[in-house]
Amino acid sequence: MGMAASQARWLALTARKTNVEYEGQQVNQARTALAMKSANTFNELLALEVPTAPSTQDFTKLEYTYMDGTISETIEEMSLLNNDPGGYNYMVTHFHYADVYTGIENMLVNPQVAMGTSGVKDYIERIDITKQGDEYYIKGAHVTPYDQNVEAQRTAYENIIENYPEIGKKKSALMTYTGSDGQIHFTYSDALASTAEMVPDYYSKTNIPKYVGTSNLQSYDPEDTTDKAAYEQICRDWPNSNFAKSKPSEIYKWVFQGQVRYACAKDLETCSKSGPDPKAPTENQSKLAYYVAQDLSTKIENKQKAIVDINDEGRIQSIRYEDSSATYPVSTNTKTDTAAYEDAMNQYHYKMEVYEKRIADINAKTEKIQEQDRTLELRLRQLDTEQEALQTEMEAVQKVIQKNIESTFKTFES
Repeated sequence: MGMAASQARWLALTARKTNVEYEGQQVNQARTALAMKSANTFNELLALEVPTAPSTQDFTKLEYTYMDGTISETIEEMSLLNNDPGGYNYMVTHFHYADVYTGIENMLVNPQVAMGTSGVKDYIERIDITKQGDEYYIKGAHVTPYDQNVEAQRTAYENIIENYPEIGKKKSALMTYTGSDGQIHFTYSDALASTAEMVPDYYSKTNIPKYVGTSNLQSYDPEDTTDKAAYEQICRDWPNSNFAKSKPSEIYKWVFQGQVRYACAKDLETCSKSGPDPKAPTENQSKLAYYVAQDLSTKIENKQKAIVDINDEGRIQSIRYEDSSATYPVSTNTKTDTAAYEDAMNQYHYKMEVYEKRIADINAKTEKIQEQDRTLELRLRQLDTEQEALQTEMEAVQKVIQKNIESTFKTFES
């Protein structure tokens, strides 16, 4: 019975020792995997490039300038000429800045365009005006003096004067006729009698743009020199826009914060129909393309052959261009592109933040790996201690088994 129990204990200890050895192998494999991870994080650390702070020298250059009358010219680029028949030694690109009248397109968010009945100012071409005796006809319609006692004429007049108060100042000269559109039109007797190619024509029209926000819309006036200059400049600068493709009578203007803005009827009408809520048609409308005309500081560039005199230090002293006999003394200035430097410095700070974040992440990852490795190492030591204890106990059990064998088999010895 004692021998059987010893054998059973031996087998249990053997199985446990085998399990301990297997677990030790698993721990060693896990530590090997952690070592590989640690090596990868170290390689990742080595691959990081430390950002370099920008130097102002990288954004500083020599700038050559000279005065052409009252204009300050700057030499932008020079390329060497060889064997030029005119004796010019450089092709020079130079520039200056000047105010240039320019048409500018803007997009107005939620313009709140409102449609309504309003007066319209248009123009009649002289070819459409005929005279029979003392009577005038416009496109075949008989022209008569304005009669405020006629309700239809008075109503049309009141709608128009709201937008064009100037007709009230010449009320005695007002003439009316009913156009092919069924509307009552107004013009002036002195304009009909003049030789002007275009005669003003006022009438009331429904479903036309009346407001942008709280600003009252007025028709573009081609007789106003400021309006005319702005309109023509916008058309030149934006030839493919709805604005440029519209008739002058389809152009409207309004004043916002002292700035005269222009838009065409097509764009205004599109916005007025874009509000998603029929109960609030002027809210959340699509963007409106509107235009202004103003002086903009513009870079004026020119490229010419020149005779350039360069001193011993390699700096330009004077310059004379092919289309002039004037020789201009050149000033040398050191110019730092502060905006570009500050932008580069901002980029540097950003890269440093990214770099430091990567370092912190790698350090955190390394610390985690080391912590896991310490845990595995502690477990391995525990397994080593357990294995030694098992080995000691197995040796003791083996001695007991050996004694049992000796005492059992000695009974049969002679």
